[in-house]
Amino acid sequence: SFCTLLEGGRGGTMGSLFKARDWWQTRCGDNEEFDKRCLVLGNIDNDPSGLDKIVTGSFQGTLRIYQPKQKGYKADDLLLEQELDGPILQLAAGKFLSNSNHTLLAVLNPQKLVIYNVQRVGGAQEGSHDPLNRQYTLAKQYEQLLDRLAFNFVHGPFGQAQRDHVCVQTLDGKLNFFEQEKSYFTRYLSNPSSGSEKSFLLPGLLCYDAGIDSFITNTSTFEVECYRYSTFVSSSGSEDKDSEGKKLRCDWSVNVGEDVVDIQLCRFFKPSGNPTTEIVVLCDRTLFILKETGEIRQQQRLDYFPTCLVPYPLNQVQNIHNLIVGTQTASVMIYNDQKLLWSAKTNHTPVALGVVTLAKLEGFIVLLSDDGHLSCNYLGTDPATQPTQLLDTTRELDYDDMDEEHRQLQQLIRQAVNAGKSEPEDHITLQYNCPSQLDDCAPGDMDSTPGGGGKYCTVRLYVAYTGKEDIENAILTISVPQPFELAQSSILIERVEGGGAPQMLPLTFSMSNDPGVACLTPTSLQAEVICCYSSPAGEPLTSRCSFFLPMSLAGCAIPPVKNPNFKITLETNLAPPPLQVLFDDVIGTSGEAQSVNVLSFQYNNSSDVTILISKSANRCRIQASHFESLWLLTAELVRRMKIYYGAQNQALKIKYADSLPFQDYFQVVDTHFKARVQLAESQHKLSERAHQFRSIQKRLLVRFKDRNPSPLNNLDKLFEDTYRQLLSISEEVDRHQQSLSVASNVLVCATHLILLLVQYRFDMKKEDIKIFKHYLSPIVVDSPTQGWEECTDAAMTHLVCLYVPLSPSLQLRTSLAKTYKEAMSMPQPLQVPPDTNKLKKHIALVCDRLAKGGSLRNEKPPSKDQK
Repeated sequence: SFCTLLEGGRGGTMGSLFKARDWWQTRCGDNEEFDKRCLVLGNIDNDPSGLDKIVTGSFQGTLRIYQPKQKGYKADDLLLEQELDGPILQLAAGKFLSNSNHTLLAVLNPQKLVIYNVQRVGGAQEGSHDPLNRQYTLAKQYEQLLDRLAFNFVHGPFGQAQRDHVCVQTLDGKLNFFEQEKSYFTRYLSNPSSGSEKSFLLPGLLCYDAGIDSFITNTSTFEVECYRYSTFVSSSGSEDKDSEGKKLRCDWSVNVGEDVVDIQLCRFFKPSGNPTTEIVVLCDRTLFILKETGEIRQQQRLDYFPTCLVPYPLNQVQNIHNLIVGTQTASVMIYNDQKLLWSAKTNHTPVALGVVTLAKLEGFIVLLSDDGHLSCNYLGTDPATQPTQLLDTTRELDYDDMDEEHRQLQQLIRQAVNAGKSEPEDHITLQYNCPSQLDDCAPGDMDSTPGGGGKYCTVRLYVAYTGKEDIENAILTISVPQPFELAQSSILIERVEGGGAPQMLPLTFSMSNDPGVACLTPTSLQAEVICCYSSPAGEPLTSRCSFFLPMSLAGCAIPPVKNPNFKITLETNLAPPPLQVLFDDVIGTSGEAQSVNVLSFQYNNSSDVTILISKSANRCRIQASHFESLWLLTAELVRRMKIYYGAQNQALKIKYADSLPFQDYFQVVDTHFKARVQLAESQHKLSERAHQFRSIQKRLLVRFKDRNPSPLNNLDKLFEDTYRQLLSISEEVDRHQQSLSVASNVLVCATHLILLLVQYRFDMKKEDIKIFKHYLSPIVVDSPTQGWEECTDAAMTHLVCLYVPLSPSLQLRTSLAKTYKEAMSMPQPLQVPPDTNKLKKHIALVCDRLAKGGSLRNEKPPSKDQK
């Protein structure tokens, strides 16, 4: 059992942080509140079998009685559920009748104390397990009305009585003493009008110690006080706030310096002597153990915030206790004296705890949360269903068999890890029909003529589900590169019929209406569609597809132009096909006469690019008026040539023999970095002017509120001038943000182009160029704290100096690190650099080592001679 477990571990160390096991749990109503005084355990119905019940009462006034009989909640576990007259502030079980020894239930309402007798009605015999005959009712024995709002109460044999008396404390510190059915007397804890040293502010906890016949309480001044019952009886000046007479004095007082959470009485194990009753005071961050004389025996600092405290008997003969403390981190801590024996995690934060015997099993921990989660838990693990077999020590060990079994188990583990979870057979399929030409008219405008100001392309997307059941609430997310846009980037499909005809969705793409976006050069023509949905079994799944928008959406073909400002030359092993074949969708819609070997293309932002095909050699030259304009048409040329020769089962090889255009690329990097610096400076200037504007506002408001205002001293003119500066700087920030957006777009196109040229310059494989894209990333994110320049510089430095020590005998690095000292260099923290010189140097260094045969994949470490 639970108690036996902790009794055996009393002399050992603390156990691990386990999970408390749920044996029985339920929810006490909906939207009801509870606290530490809303739980009572015991034989409340005076059953001859002595079985314990669980009684709960909520602030909403609902009383419930439970009797769990087996694991898991059953409907007949709820013996009684009844709405009372008002909120239930506290529950208690005791002998509250003068002519009976039965256990009764005391219920404290805000303005009365009611004593109930829980009775079993019906003709069934005692101990019957028939749920239809197990009916219970509340019989009111008597009630005591209160003239003030109640806070809490305590019961016990006051004055060494034979039965329980009750003391109710009100919110203003009035103590009402009741001797069973009759009211005995009233006292006030303090009387400021009669010369008391301290006045009463807030009610505290109440605890009765029968050994010394005293009451222990706490005050709002973070003190614990003790009052003898005889002092209450003999005091006359505390019966009324305005009365004079013998003052009420406490027997002793201890300053604990913290708010008190709970006060309980315990008897701890004493190696030298008999155990004595001690007072346990649980505060916000400290656990105090006081003697009955008020001396602090021990105190312990807690590293958590407690919520409740309950002692439970560990040894019935000597009446020795252990402590259970509930925490705000949803845990229970088990203490013996001040030694932590056990800790366990719970599902909910407990506000009330108790230990009870259920189904003839001892040591269940009852937990009640503030929102009504009631559970019976046990510690440790589930018992073994099969006995443990003894190890045969007489047989000799076969180490070869053990090694073989170990290898087989490792192989099974690898297969399980690598295989993962298989994809379901039934899934949503996405198919598309992307036209090669633009729409003849705008969506919804049948009267518009082709060749108007707007360009639109409608892609038909077909969504279907291969399974038999329907899929509900599937969400389509469409991502499209700038400067293109889609009217609705997220589409909700309420139902996809299983096994039915595909559902067609038109997706109309167009150029952005925002002038700041429409002026950008397209970075890609590829759009991606992702469908997120849940399978009939509730498993989240995704499907995706991607397609290329028509080239004519990004611009149009124009008569050949000479624009040799920036140019690159690609060599192929096969004769390039005619441009009319590769770009028939672009040339066919232009209406302009095009040469077989020349194609000039103008983007929507008026920048142009030209493709020249050599007649005698297998070469293609791409030249443009702007460096970033080279990227898109070069990528389309390479992609379309691969598709063209792939259809003819011919292997196409492309090579870039010239030197990399680092000078042009680094100029783009400098332009982007300069735009970042200018934006940061203008934002800093805007922050300073805004601070100045607020300061002037405050000074003007102070002078305007003054009855005799002092002269403004030209503050109003300074206010107006600062306001004009704010408007001017705000416009400057907008301009710099637009400049940064354009510079970022140019940097994306330029980085894509450099990666493409690096791939064909050094004949890199797909795996290598994929790794290199993670270091020289074409994704540009303009963050105020970390920009593209510092992130790329750190990546290039890491690539050059990569050194990964896996073990003393196995160390891997890339061959870009020449020496051991270079490989062991520590990375520097990311910060905005003063310039881009180091970045440009590192990019050139990486490309130089790639040109000399360096690899991006792991190799063996350098030899000792190299070190």
